[in-house]
Amino acid sequence: MGKTKMTHFVRSIFAVSIIIIAACSSGNQILPVTPKVELSNSISIGAGRTLYIQVYDERSTDVVGYRDPNNKATVITSSPEMLDNIREKVEQAYTELGFELIETKETVDIVLEIRLTELSYQRQSSGGIKDLRTGATFVANSVMNDRVVDGTYRDGQTKDTIVKPSFEENSKILNRHLDAALSKLIADTRLVTDDW
Repeated sequence: MGKTKMTHFVRSIFAVSIIIIAACSSGNQILPVTPKVELSNSISIGAGRTLYIQVYDERSTDVVGYRDPNNKATVITSSPEMLDNIREKVEQAYTELGFELIETKETVDIVLEIRLTELSYQRQSSGGIKDLRTGATFVANSVMNDRVVDGTYRDGQTKDTIVKPSFEENSKILNRHLDAALSKLIADTRLVTDDW
């Protein structure tokens, strides 16, 4: 292959690569939410007490954000099963901590309400660098023996990106925030014990 043909071949490969990358980075993404909760307190603090848990999504929309702030086709949304997955992990964590989960709150020792108030992905332009801000926030409210406890649990980060992060990167970033915020909530023993 001559030098001219080789140069043309390399340019063609480069052009095709750019088109493939652009195609992969445009279009909407549905975020799979698969939270993991780390139990910092491994001892059984529940002692068989009954616990009623309700989990709500208090965000006004399922839109998490846009990978390109100037292109509405690059929307990231949360998956329909997100709330069920979060509820399942929370229930599993409290069961492992020794609580008995009850389906109704009328005759229960502790009522715990958990609200997802933020799952965000904001990418803003600043010259050639994009400033990416991501985060997740839960708000909890518990009632136990006529005592009410509230808490807010957040995890987030800001970083610079040159290209739009991939689907896998976005999923990893946002799930990591959900994991950390949920783990902080579960670690807050004020919500479910008198020992504080």
